[in-house]
Amino acid sequence: MQLKIAMLSVHSCPLGKLGGENTGGMSVYIRELCRELGRQGHLVDIYTRAHEPIHDQIVELGKNARLIHLRAGQEEEIEKLAIYPHLAEFACEVENFRKHNGLHYDLIHSHYWLSGWIGKRMQRWWDIPHITMLHTLGAVKNA
Repeated sequence: MQLKIAMLSVHSCPLGKLGGENTGGMSVYIRELCRELGRQGHLVDIYTRAHEPIHDQIVELGKNARLIHLRAGQEEEIEKLAIYPHLAEFACEVENFRKHNGLHYDLIHSHYWLSGWIGKRMQRWWDIPHITMLHTLGAVKNA
């Protein structure tokens, strides 16, 4: 069975330079998970916030896997907590992109709590399952 999956990574672009404040293991995990799911025949779109004007809006990551940059706030690298006021805007941008391109998904998979907030909203709109993966907990990470 082929699944159409919307992945959300609002604060961390899977193509970002590794070792930055918002790019590391989670970015690699998301990128490689999407590539593998695509190789297995699933269709995967990763939605992330546009953070650099040098990236195309849509970047092919491999068979059946692509990365989609959408505006939410200023189009530059910002502190991840500064994205919070733009989460509703980002959710609307995802919905507009989905409608404009005639897309329908079977599953939402969000990464980190910021994306989980968006995914929960989209789950209500689309009436499909939503999985959130936190990747890290601040209390453990900062201990």
